This record gives sequence, structure tokens and C-alpha cells, in this order.
Amino acid sequence: MDAQGDAVTVEQAAADFAAEIAYWREVRGMPKKALAELMCFHPSYVSHMESGRHKPTEDFARRADETLNTGKAVWRRWCEYETARAREAKARETKAAATGVPTPRRSEQPYATGSAIVVEHDAARLDYDGSLYRLTMRRLLRNTGSDPITRYLIRISVDRYPGDPERSNAHYRANPLTWDELALTATCRGEAMRWQTKHDRDAFREV
Repeated sequence: MDAQGDAVTVEQAAADFAAEIAYWREVRGMPKKALAELMCFHPSYVSHMESGRHKPTEDFARRADETLNTGKAVWRRWCEYETARAREAKARETKAAATGVPTPRRSEQPYATGSAIVVEHDAARLDYDGSLYRLTMRRLLRNTGSDPITRYLIRISVDRYPGDPERSNAHYRANPLTWDELALTATCRGEAMRWQTKHDRDAFREV
């Protein structure tokens, strides 16, 4: 992104990093605890990183990239995060120099921590009509936290060549996953739900 107005923010870069970690962990079929153990981190650390409670670090990015064999995908997200941080720091310094008044650094807002969703029932069904697959997911959720839940994140991801991330990345750069192909719909007790895009990547979508 060359235009300053289109440049990714620190918050978005951090969210992209967290999404990349979650994507590759799921591709590898690895629970958070198992990944944390392989990376020599506390079991809760990966969970906090994916939720946005912890911000990306160079050490975590290097270990995750190697452990998950992402073909430098995680490392690139870390570099994007560092670039965004440096750009915003420079912008603050420029503004402070022009006005003579130090600009307070805006705090990065973590994900809400007062809500805790428990999946009490999870069922999936895959149908094939001879030309297209239709996947139906049903989940019964319960809020065990103190804050109301107004959003629920879902991820749709594909991996054409498991175990060969560079080949998969190249494949989906040339043949990206599209919303038209997905034809996503969501309902709650028969009522259509409103959804919006959170992450839109070649090989995965989050809404």
C-alpha cells in the first residue's frame, strides 16, 4: 500500500498477525496448548495472542513461523506489524514537531475479555449435488461471561496442498477463495443474521 491513507493501522496489522497464527494452527490441526508447548511458551500464551490480548513479538513470530512451517507467512505478518508501528510512531513525531505539543500515544484496544462463549453443541453436515458442495454448521452457544455478546467470529479456510505452504499460497494467489463461491448465509433461530467481513485473504475468510 503506497498511499498513506490506505496504509494498514497498527491495530489491523496486529489483528492480521493473530489471524495468520490461528489459520496456520488450524491448517496443521494443532491445539493451542500443543503449539505453545512446542514453542516453549505458557499454555495460555497462544490463546492470548490469537485473541489480541498480547501484541505480536519478534520472538513469538520466529518460533511460530518455524513450528507451523508457514513458509514465512507468519513472519511477513510480523514485518507488516512492525512497519505499521514505525509509520505511526513517525507520524506522531512529525505532528509533535509541527505543533510543539507531544501527541499522546493512542492505546491499542484488546478484544473484549468480559464475555466467554461456551460451545455446548457443534454439528456439521456436508452435501454434494454432483457439482457443488454445501456445508451446514450448527452451533449452540452459551455466554458464561458478564458482558453481552453481539459478535461471533467464524473462519472459512482452505489448504490445497497440506504440508507445502508455499505451493498452497501460490495456488490461492492465482485462484483465490471468493465470496461468490462461498455463498455464505447465517441464521439464528430461523432469522437471517447480519455479517460483515473481518479478514479477506486469498486462502481464508473471517466474518
